[in-house]
Amino acid sequence: MTMPTERALILFAHGARAASWAVPFQRLRDLTARQRPDCTVSLAFLELMTPSLPDEVAALVAAGVRDVVV
Repeated sequence: MTMPTERALILFAHGARAASWAVPFQRLRDLTARQRPDCTVSLAFLELMTPSLPDEVAALVAAGVRDVVV
């Protein structure tokens, strides 16, 4: 996750048992963050991997984010 801003974009993926499955999504998150310096870009998963969507939203709100797009 990048430095907290008031806006955030969460990329939401299904998840898998193999940790290597997340690598392409982490790269996509990093590429998107470079293109969107105006907001925090993070990644969340539906199941089997962390963070979950509710946990990521809670962490962002706790960091001061007020506008979240999934």
